[in-house]
Amino acid sequence: MKYLFVLALFAAVAFIVYWQLRPYIRGLRRFLGVVREMRSVREGAPPGSTPQQQPGRKRAANEKLLRCAACGTWMPASRAVSLRGGATYCSHTCLERAADTPRRARKSAS
Repeated sequence: MKYLFVLALFAAVAFIVYWQLRPYIRGLRRFLGVVREMRSVREGAPPGSTPQQQPGRKRAANEKLLRCAACGTWMPASRAVSLRGGATYCSHTCLERAADTPRRARKSAS
């Protein structure tokens, strides 16, 4: 019974310490995510990909290029953000920017 009480007390103290350190742990995880993203960009991998998903350099040289529907940037098909309708974008930021801008009404020739 004494050991159970000591174990419960230890668990309660550990939980309180974790609860107090939780914001710092979350900040550390975000920082490490940014470092991981910077390293993958420096190595030439698409953002958000894992090392297993990274295409080889020779394969990327023969890859089909697609044009961004919003800004007109050409990029390899593996890095493109594709929609079901066939539109492709160079990044999620460009996709969001295109979604935020109002569509211009097309004038008919008649």
